[in-house]
Formats: sequence, C-alpha cells, structure tokens
Amino acid sequence: MTRERHSLGATGTDQRRGSVWGVFFIWLAATMTASTIPLGGIMAQMFPGAPFLPVILAASGFFLLVGIISIPGFVYGLPTMVVSEHLFGARVNRLISAANWLSQVGWESVVLVIVIYIVRSLLFPGDTVYPLSATLTALVVSLFANFTVPLLGYRAIVVSQKAGAIVLMVFSVVIFLHIPARNSLILGHTVMSGTTLRDALGALSLGLMGGALSWTMFSSDYSRFMRPGTSLARVAMAPAIGGFLGNFVILLVSVALYQAGGVAFGKDGIAFPRGMFHSEFLYYGFCIFAVIGLLASNFLNAFSSAFSLAVMLRRDLNRRLSTFVDASIGTAIAVWILFYAPTFLDVFEVFLSLIIIVAAPWTGVVAVEILADRIGGGLPADPASWLAGRRRRTVVMAVAVAASALFSSNPLWTGYGAQALGGVDISPLVGLILAALLTGAARLVRGAGAQDGLDPANAGAQALQGPSR
Repeated sequence: MTRERHSLGATGTDQRRGSVWGVFFIWLAATMTASTIPLGGIMAQMFPGAPFLPVILAASGFFLLVGIISIPGFVYGLPTMVVSEHLFGARVNRLISAANWLSQVGWESVVLVIVIYIVRSLLFPGDTVYPLSATLTALVVSLFANFTVPLLGYRAIVVSQKAGAIVLMVFSVVIFLHIPARNSLILGHTVMSGTTLRDALGALSLGLMGGALSWTMFSSDYSRFMRPGTSLARVAMAPAIGGFLGNFVILLVSVALYQAGGVAFGKDGIAFPRGMFHSEFLYYGFCIFAVIGLLASNFLNAFSSAFSLAVMLRRDLNRRLSTFVDASIGTAIAVWILFYAPTFLDVFEVFLSLIIIVAAPWTGVVAVEILADRIGGGLPADPASWLAGRRRRTVVMAVAVAASALFSSNPLWTGYGAQALGGVDISPLVGLILAALLTGAARLVRGAGAQDGLDPANAGAQALQGPSR
C-alpha cells in the first residue's frame, strides 16, 4: 500500500496502486494479533456454557460488514470518517470522530499493556505472580520498542506485520493442535436451553465488541488505495475474508488456551504459563511474534486514528507528530492501567462496552445506506448528496445508541435490559440491529430519492474533495 500524505483529501490516482491481496493481508494482519487473547479468555470465563465454535464463526462472519463499509473508500478515495461526515454532517460527525479517536487511543493503550504482559512472561518465565521490578523492567523494554518501531518506516512496518501475522497464525494452529481441550471446543455438543442461549448471545456480543464491530469505523482507510477498476465485490471481500480468517483463528486459540490454562488472569494482569505451550519453541515463537505483531499494529492504529483526529480538527495532520501524540497518550493510560487501575480485565471490559455503544449503531446505519444505494442503482456520483438525509440518520443513531446503553453491562453501570437478562451484555446486537432496521424503514417510508448512480466501471477513478461544512 502507498503511504499517503494527507488525512482529509481524496487519494489521488497516482497513489492508488494497492491490490486486493494487499488489502486482504492488511486485514489478516490487523486481526491476527494477540490483543484478542484477553477477549477469548473473558468469553470462556464469563460464558462457559456457550457453544464456542459456532459463536466464533458467527462473530468472525460479521467482518462482512467491514467489507461493505470499505466500498465508499474505494469509490470516492476518502477515509472512513470523511465518508461518515457526508452521511451525518460535520457537527454530528465530529462527535462520532471524537469517539472513534478515543477508542483507537484506548486500543493502543490496551495493546501496549498486553505487550508488557507478554514481555514480562518472557523475561520471567514460570511465574504468574510478579514483583514490581518485573513489571517495571517489562515496561521499559516495551516502551523502548513501542517508540522505536515508527523509525522503521511505514512500508517496513506493514511488511513486518504481514509476515508476523502469518507466522503467528502457523504457531497458533500448531499450539491449538496440542491443546487437550480442543476436541471439546470443536466437537462438543451443547444441549440448547435458556442458559445456553443467553451464554451464546453474551459470548457473541463480546466477540463483536473486540472483533468486527470494533473495526468497521476504519473500513475505508485502506480500500481507498486499491487500483481503479477493481470490482466492488472484490473490494468488499478482501477485508471481509482477511478479517474473518484472522479473527477466527486467534479467537479460537485464545478460548482454547484459557480453557487449558495457557492464559491466566490475576491481580498482576495476564500471565502466559509456559507449560501449556507443549514446547519451549512454540512458547517463545508464539510470544515473540505476538509482540512483533502488536507493536506493528499499534503504529497502524495510530495511522487510522489520525483520520478521526483530522476530521475533529478540520485539518490535515503531520503523520509523525500525530503518531507520537497517540503513543504518548497511550503510554500514560497504559501506566495507569498497570499500577493504578483495579484490574486489567475491568478496564478492558469497560473500554469494550463504551466503544461499542457508538460503533454498533453507526455500523448499522452506514451499512444499510451503502447496501440500499448499491441495490437501488449504485452509490451516488457525488457523496455530498448523502447530506440530505443526515438528520434522519442522526435521529436513528441517537435512538440506537440509547437502546444500546440500556442493554450494556459493565463495571460502570448495568442497563435495565441487561438486568432483565441476568447481567448479560448484548448491546452490540441491539445497537446494530435496531439501527439497521430503523434506517431501512426510514428509507422505505421517505423513499431513497432519485439520484444518479456511479458506474461501477468508473468506481475509484475520481478524486473528490472533503465534504463541506
């Protein structure tokens, strides 16, 4: 993929050299990271009665939404948050972009903490309770690596992330084949009951929080570099399949590792006992490539978060400066998590719950608008024509956000809907489905309006300016 110079403007044709395979591997690498390990552990801990294989398959299948929302990025050459501004208007989208930027900085903090935990396990193998000096040593090593990775350059980081993700996937599959609990995870048959259904919905919702629905607001950031003339079906399937494959493998292994004792949660955060990895080669290989992938992903997280920050500030940003700012804020939050937060899992759970309250409804609105336009004759030739429906979309999103909050359950609050379900959080499903249904109904009632659709053959060939205020 070509390194871009701006954050708000459309990608020029001279920069559009990316291939379908390039985007596929970017999304495979983005999702095939060890940041999913605590997610899989929490799923197995909170919902032990869930049928995990179908749940993980379903959660990974939602990456089709990432593929759908990547289409406007390719067609117009615009990053996701600029596309969002055309749909919701500048004022509302500043709030959406702010939430998106905060969520991305939060992810960078979580990733850095997980890097520290893995490095600590590598430096002090065999321990599950660590002295303060062990955490401080791992912190210094991880911070040095985190701030020096950007010096490698964008291309080198992308290449290393792709290669690291492939190697990590190979290690993950081999480790999974040596985990005794794998047979019950794959072949186990659960008798359906009210409790099983509740656990399945809870596990699916959690998988969406840390999986597909946490990625949709960055969908167009890479498709905008794909070569003009690429079919829209291939544009959509590249992130959908790449995200599905990476998310499925690492989430399946994460659940199995937790069930087998290969991941331990405690007052000192997360530990990775060496005994459950079958051999030292698998243990050190998995951990080292996990760290490489996480550090590379943190740089690319900063790459995407800069789009949201640019939309908030209404100006293009210096890429190196924005990356340094993100890394500094992320470091401060990571230090707080390590030494002052009650537990890492509490922070992780609150973080997932907060970002999804906005992300899920936004995804429902945007995905339906894109699909409806495609089915109805094609995306508009000028995305500015979307602004006519911005108030309708804002109302739908506000209603869906409120409903999502009612079904949220986290250490900060438990909504009335979640209380009725025994404390199970299904806010992502509620927000996504309600927003999608209301958006579809509103289009049917008001009519989509006649517009000139863009010829698919010309998709990606134009360079548009950013949306007007």
